[in-house]
Amino acid sequence: MKKNPKITYLVMVYNEIRTIKKAIKDVLNINYKNKEILVIDNGSTDGSRDVINNFKNIKKILRKENLGAGKTIEEGIKKAKGSYIYIQYSDLEFDHLQSLDMLNYAKKNNLDIVLGSRLMKKNIWKELNKKKSYLATIITTFIINKFYNKEFTDIIGSKLYRTSEVRKIPITSYGVGFDWEFISRACKRNLKIGEISVKYKPRLYQHEKKIRFYNIFNAIYELFKVKLFE
Repeated sequence: MKKNPKITYLVMVYNEIRTIKKAIKDVLNINYKNKEILVIDNGSTDGSRDVINNFKNIKKILRKENLGAGKTIEEGIKKAKGSYIYIQYSDLEFDHLQSLDMLNYAKKNNLDIVLGSRLMKKNIWKELNKKKSYLATIITTFIINKFYNKEFTDIIGSKLYRTSEVRKIPITSYGVGFDWEFISRACKRNLKIGEISVKYKPRLYQHEKKIRFYNIFNAIYELFKVKLFE
């Protein structure tokens, strides 16, 4: 394996006018030379794509309509030139610099996927008391652990993928169920998955969140679909 393998930063955007400029600048300023930046805008209508177009040294895909986060990641996986892909959410909830921690962890342990956990090394019940929305994460992570004999703490935090391996995973859920379908198929195919603790700062404007608690039903459907019928 190369000492410094190429990493593709897939910056996902949908109506993130408040943060998209900083999100792209943050990735551009990462002190890692062997990288590419791929920004995919999912049909933003708030001016985000005008900001994106002001950047010249990045690859960009500007969609006319919102086809879902899953479709964005699927396209990013297909287009990526890097040996690894880091999913950079443009809402700035995750510390982008920890992408290098995740990359080093993947190289050291020969992993196909590294999950960045918001709950690792923390008292989960105290965190739940502070942030009720963690309940959906805790429930679905518990189901994954039981189904596949894992010990994950957070399956929908930040993510780093080995490109060659995740390209083999079929994607059929493009909406809010994507993360759960994808990790289920990765587990079922025995991909090597690790987890590290990452910093997390919830967005200031909670009404802008794309996923709601009731989406837990989509998540549970995907978990059982993959486990029982594939």
